[in-house]
Amino acid sequence: MIANGAADRIKSSALATLAKHRDSKRKSRRDRVLVGILIVWLSGSFGFWLVGKMPFAIAQSEGNKVTAPKESAQPNSLRINLTLSDPKDLKVKQGDFLEAGAIISDRDEERKRLIAQRGDYLATIKILSLPIAKPIEPLNIKKVPTLPDQSFQEIEANIDLQQIKVKAAEQKLSQQRQKLELIETLNARDLPTGTKEHEAVKLAELETALKSEEAKLNVELGKFESEKSGRTMRQYEQEQTEIRNALEKNRSLQEYSKALADYDRTEQERVFRVADLKTKVALVDEKLKEISTVRAQYASEVKRVRFVKQTNNQIDVELLLYTRDRPSNGANKATQSKRSTVEQPFNQDSFTKPSTKP
Repeated sequence: MIANGAADRIKSSALATLAKHRDSKRKSRRDRVLVGILIVWLSGSFGFWLVGKMPFAIAQSEGNKVTAPKESAQPNSLRINLTLSDPKDLKVKQGDFLEAGAIISDRDEERKRLIAQRGDYLATIKILSLPIAKPIEPLNIKKVPTLPDQSFQEIEANIDLQQIKVKAAEQKLSQQRQKLELIETLNARDLPTGTKEHEAVKLAELETALKSEEAKLNVELGKFESEKSGRTMRQYEQEQTEIRNALEKNRSLQEYSKALADYDRTEQERVFRVADLKTKVALVDEKLKEISTVRAQYASEVKRVRFVKQTNNQIDVELLLYTRDRPSNGANKATQSKRSTVEQPFNQDSFTKPSTKP
């Protein structure tokens, strides 16, 4: 069994080696075929390239012998393509003979419209370029002066003095009342005649004096209260004035800020509009440059006028001109009669202008 296993391994190893050898031979054969095909393809490409270059080289060598036509040579015919905005812009018709420098087309209406538009733009720019008054800053509101310090010492001194007088009058009145009470306890026969009446009158006088002093004290107290109330009122009025001034200043600053914002916005819009109008003026100038007067370069005859197409307000026209000198009257009549019998003139009436309705 061991011998059989070893034989199988040797056999499988030999078969694997043989298969690897066959694969390597097959791969090398395929590589040689691919290399041969690549060589054939490169050889054919180089041959075609060489054959294509040979006529070009021959043409270049022979082209040096050809004499170029002079630039000043007059062509036999000219084909002119025009772009019109109106059929009236075309100043010639079929059969016309043109001298050198004669006008073929001129967009008069378009030029006038653009010039007027340009003038409007420039006038608007001039108006917008006028200076705009800048908002004026609000004036500073004067501060309300502070109330001076007020002293009530004089009034307080008068009150103190009057209180002393009132106390003195009260003491005198009290003493007089005690005196009368003492007299009432004494025998009338021991007193001089009229003593009691005299002291009663004196008591009434002292009572009147006390009331007078009390009234004066009330007057001084009223003055003190009035001065204090006046001071309080003046302080209140000062505070109200300061509040009103602060509100007025705040309102003025708000109005100034709003006016300044409006000014800045207006200025930005003005600068933008001026720049936009200048751009439009430049576009109009470009259009005016494009609207040139087309003139005949040579003396020629309008052989054919053909309206090619119309796109919106743009009309494409093709002209065929035969360059030649003006014929004599007899030859011109013969040519015209011959042309009238052979060719039909171009009918421009059938061409309609573009509709301006939306």
